[in-house]
Amino acid sequence: MLDLTIQKLKSKPSMIKKIIPLLLLFVITSCVKDVDFEQAEDLSISPIVESSLIFFNFPASEFSEPTGTAIVTVSDDLELDVFNEEFIRDNLIRAEFFFEVTNSIDRNFRADVILYDENNQVVHTFNIDTTPNGNTEVVTTHTEVFEDASLEQLKNTVRLELILNMFPSPTGIPLNQNSQGIIKMRSKATLFFQIDS
Repeated sequence: MLDLTIQKLKSKPSMIKKIIPLLLLFVITSCVKDVDFEQAEDLSISPIVESSLIFFNFPASEFSEPTGTAIVTVSDDLELDVFNEEFIRDNLIRAEFFFEVTNSIDRNFRADVILYDENNQVVHTFNIDTTPNGNTEVVTTHTEVFEDASLEQLKNTVRLELILNMFPSPTGIPLNQNSQGIIKMRSKATLFFQIDS
């Protein structure tokens, strides 16, 4: 049967010559689509960038104090000159600072976060309070969102200061080198961009 079909096709070579060009023309024209090159002018992308921000890990012995009735303060600074970049100032539409604080020291803590401009003026502040549960770990999270006016404040920031305050013991028992527990913080910044061509 197959031999007969091949013979019939061989006997009609002019018909094959007519069909092949028609098939090729159909395949070529069916794959063509008009391309609007002006669409590239309307390109818009929205990348999201995450970066570590600030972290610490202090054992209870770091806060040793003689009476148990004092407020103990630890502070640190972080330069944030990234917001001086023209690209970031022009395309940043939102930012989020996420903080996670884990406390297993039997004391109340407050972390004050202060943002300063180039003239050393405070442009934005917020705080994170953690409460103890004996020496059991207590996890506190906080997300500070920067949009609209607060985003403009962030764009003017050149320095971040973190002040960690440990409040007095309710029992008056001081911490010493043998005290148990830790307080640790980890944080990240998430930056949302809108880039239009």
